Amino acid sequence: MSDYNFLMESRLSPEQVRVVGQVSRIALERGLNVYLVGGAVRDLTAGQSTVCDLDFVVEGSPQKILRHLDPAHTASRAKGGSLGAGSDGPKVESLVLDKRLNSAEVYFATGVRAEIAASRNETYSKPGRPPEIRPAMIFDDLKRRDFSANAMAVSLHPNSRGLLLDPTNGAADIARREFRVLHSRSFVEDPSRIYRLLRLGLRLNFKPEERTKALLESAIENRYWDQMPPERQGVELRAILQEDNPARVLKMLAGRGLLGGLDQKLASARIPYDRFAKVRSAVHAVSGADPLLLNFHCLVEKLGSAQQSRLASKIFTGAKAIRSALDLERDARKLARVLASAKASRPSQVYALLSKYPQHLLLFLLVYYPQARIQGRVKNYLFKFPQVRAKLPRAELQAMGLPPGPKFEKIMERVFLDQLDGKIRTQPQLLKALRALSGIKEPPPKPEPARRAERRGKRTVASDK
Repeated sequence: MSDYNFLMESRLSPEQVRVVGQVSRIALERGLNVYLVGGAVRDLTAGQSTVCDLDFVVEGSPQKILRHLDPAHTASRAKGGSLGAGSDGPKVESLVLDKRLNSAEVYFATGVRAEIAASRNETYSKPGRPPEIRPAMIFDDLKRRDFSANAMAVSLHPNSRGLLLDPTNGAADIARREFRVLHSRSFVEDPSRIYRLLRLGLRLNFKPEERTKALLESAIENRYWDQMPPERQGVELRAILQEDNPARVLKMLAGRGLLGGLDQKLASARIPYDRFAKVRSAVHAVSGADPLLLNFHCLVEKLGSAQQSRLASKIFTGAKAIRSALDLERDARKLARVLASAKASRPSQVYALLSKYPQHLLLFLLVYYPQARIQGRVKNYLFKFPQVRAKLPRAELQAMGLPPGPKFEKIMERVFLDQLDGKIRTQPQLLKALRALSGIKEPPPKPEPARRAERRGKRTVASDK
């Protein structure tokens, strides 16, 4: 039996561990049972080195957790402001509510994506149509899911933290690297599961078990995939674009004639698959980088503006994200012009300029602007400048007698910029700059009698040896 407390601490990123801790604490304070579920538990069980997203299920109202994460999330979102999460947790950058499912998609400023949803049961009246939703306990929630490998949960309550709930024996299927549907009408009721199985199968190298394979092929042959509503198509397209290798998934779907089930226009479009490889290379070089916007640009690059707008509205949930996706190329062009000009001739100017822009825009420059000057300046900002900042002389300034505070940080920033520009290169130059900026003078030299006494003391020690 796996130790899921150990797996969460060792396999989740530090930022994800903080989010798990924050959600767990809020749920405990509100008297709620909360569980980590779905893909995160599957990937921990399968030994994946990276867990993409965190899915939480609450027995009760998730609003009680969401309100504590951001007491004014509705007002803040309406004003377009950044969402706070209190002093004891990571800040929330955006939050998208789904009232029908009683869930919320939460994006933290640290780059963590999470879903917080009420435990529920679902009843499908027609194939491909949204199900009827009813509140339920956690075991019912797990049993209504797509595959046994995704129907597992780990308790986050202190009294049972780390306890695995596996009512459909998903752990055994994971050990066999298989996907197994939980009932025979699974693909009929929710055709998006066809795409999910094929996509996850490529990523994890899992195969459908024998009965599931027969049900899958029957659903494809009967074109149940052609009955997905636009919102489900958008969800699956978004999931594909968040894959590490979306080109491979898109090629596979095109080869099986299934792209039309996600979007008819894409089925006949020329998709520049080679661009995805360049995005993948750039994203891998930057820790925690999100490839979604760049992959979207690859997907729609050969389409007209009207089709690009339609697909952006289909794939992205918020107005800000839609605007960022559609303006990506234009914004990058503007930034490239300034970055290549004399306004960014000094490293400190490059730092001041690029600090104002989101990371995806810098990655876009790496992929689409091969000019040496632009490449060099972006790479310096992403890779070299953080190394300089990590070695700032904080200990030296404190040793001189200046305590941490606003003045301390202002001096560190000035030293950082001077180091970038090469004005400070040696240790003596550094110490001199610290004293000049802080106003702390060098200690006066010791008087001559004290120095002679010190030398005599050293000679006495030497003679004793």
